[in-house]
Amino acid sequence: MKGERNVQVYQVGPYLFGTSSTIPHWKTEELIPSLKPFLLSLDTYKKKELKIAFSLAVQPESEIQEEDHAKYRSLVEFEWEGATCRISVIPDTDSYLITILAPNDPKEYTAYFFYGFTKGVLFLHETEADAFVLNNILMMIYAFNTACSDTVLMHASVIKKDGKGYLFQGKSGTGKSTHSGLWLKHIPGCELLNDDNPIVHFNRETGKATVYGSPWSGKTPCYKNDSVPVGAFVRLEQAPMNEIQRESPARAFASLLPSCSNLKEVRELNNGVIETVKYLAAHTPVYFLKCLPDREAAEICFNTI
Repeated sequence: MKGERNVQVYQVGPYLFGTSSTIPHWKTEELIPSLKPFLLSLDTYKKKELKIAFSLAVQPESEIQEEDHAKYRSLVEFEWEGATCRISVIPDTDSYLITILAPNDPKEYTAYFFYGFTKGVLFLHETEADAFVLNNILMMIYAFNTACSDTVLMHASVIKKDGKGYLFQGKSGTGKSTHSGLWLKHIPGCELLNDDNPIVHFNRETGKATVYGSPWSGKTPCYKNDSVPVGAFVRLEQAPMNEIQRESPARAFASLLPSCSNLKEVRELNNGVIETVKYLAAHTPVYFLKCLPDREAAEICFNTI
């Protein structure tokens, strides 16, 4: 029926988000299969005592109203995976315009977000780039909406071992995935939880952190709806030898913060991320591992942490 809205609700980490569309037969998880493990049935959703963190309506490009984007104040512009993203502020509101120029698509994608980033609408071109844009919008908006709720989206590879999660961090190209692979190969009983963008939540009541799998795992298809307590964070650095040491809380903070997705230009969100990282640095073990890509590096790390 024309105008009928397809609605899906997902739980990623400790929070829910919803997507909807009037595009016939359209479902988010069919465009982005990595979301399927996180899809909630209607009955399960009704039983959850969790509020939806944000909702995103997806509409065809034909429904967009043309306007002059130049009147909006540019907040930040950045690039990732060959795409250019610009976030602008709509004057005199708490709303934002996001435009994305995706690879292999000459036209910009447009999304509007209102009430901060809690309600949005994304206009799709109905081309191959739709999945890339929608997936990255969801990841970005999830990070923004949970930033003030003791939750961060981290750039890390996570190994699950003996009921705990070990997060390997570092600059791109450092060898996070390689080090996880060494654990999988040489340390019995290991399992990959996520290889690029896990969710970390800190519980202030218990003083404990939990790491969750997510629909976003970089080039490695590892989309697990699972969670474990954080065992340790390990910052990696390539070196001609293998050497590990525990970081002080101050160094731990400096080590963790660059790995967290953050919109620094919005003070409230930036402060939320900083507050969460302070708790993580003070209450969870953080290590610095100088290493080679070899078995000894994995064994030294495992035996120490």
